[in-house]
Amino acid sequence: MDQAPIFLGDVITSPNATSQRPRLAREPRGTAPLSYRLANVIVLTALTAGPIVWLTHDPARFAGVGLMFVFLLLIWMVGALLWSWRIAVPDVGPKPHKITPHFLLKNDKQGFMERLRLDTKTAVFDGSNIFHFGLDNDVSVLPLRMVARQLRFEGYRIVCFFDNNIFYRLEENGLFAQGHVHSLHVIMDLFGLDRDEIYIVPSGVQADGYVLSCLKHLPTSFAVTNDLFRDYARRYPSVMKGDLWRKGVYIQGNEVKLRQFKFEKPVQLTGVAVP
Repeated sequence: MDQAPIFLGDVITSPNATSQRPRLAREPRGTAPLSYRLANVIVLTALTAGPIVWLTHDPARFAGVGLMFVFLLLIWMVGALLWSWRIAVPDVGPKPHKITPHFLLKNDKQGFMERLRLDTKTAVFDGSNIFHFGLDNDVSVLPLRMVARQLRFEGYRIVCFFDNNIFYRLEENGLFAQGHVHSLHVIMDLFGLDRDEIYIVPSGVQADGYVLSCLKHLPTSFAVTNDLFRDYARRYPSVMKGDLWRKGVYIQGNEVKLRQFKFEKPVQLTGVAVP
C-alpha cells in the first residue's frame, strides 16, 4: 500500500516520464518519400515504353531500354524492400524520468515549500496586499507583522508571498534606502518574518496565483488578504468556495482583526511604534 503524502512536495511533484518501450524504426510514419514515388513512375513508364520500342523493330534501341528497365527495376525493388521492412533500431536504454517542477517549487528561492507538512495548519499571506493595506491606514508594515506574529503564536505555519516589486514599494515609502542591495534580511526585519516564511514571486507575475495554488494543495489553510481574486474564480473554484478560505484584514479602534477569524487575544496597535 502506498504511503499517504506527508509534505507539499509529495503532491505537487509531477513526473513526466518518457515511454520505456523501445521505438522501432520500422513503425510506419506518413506516406512514402517523393523519390520512391518517382521511381514507381519511371518503372511504369519503362514498362509502357518497352513494347512501343519493340514495335519499331530496332534491336539496339530495345536492348538499351531493356537494360535501363532492369536497372530501374532493381532500384525500385531495393527501395520497396527498405521502405516496407525497415530495420528495427531500439533506443539505447530506457529514457530517464523527466521531472517537471511545479511553479511553487521551481521559483522557491528559499527552498522551504517542498517540506511544508500537509497536516500543519497554515496561514498563507498575500504579503504585498496586506502591506498596502497598512500604508493606506498609515500603519505601514504593522498589520502584516502583528497578524503573522499572533497566528504563529497560535500554532499556524506562516507562508508569505510578495510581488517581485516589493523592494521598490519599500523604497517608494521610505522603508528601504534606494540603491542598497535587495536583501531578504530587509523584509525579515521589517515584517518580522523568518527566512523560510518568505516567498518572492518572479518578475512579471502576480502573487495571487501562488497564494491560491498553495491553498489548493494545503488541506488546512486559509489566505490572509483583502483581495477577492475574482479573476481566478474559474481556475480555482474548489479553493474559492464559500467565504472561509479568505480572512480579510481590518482595523477597529486600536485593534487589527481578521474577518471570519477570532484571535485568542487582541492584536492591538496602541503603544506600537510605526516604522
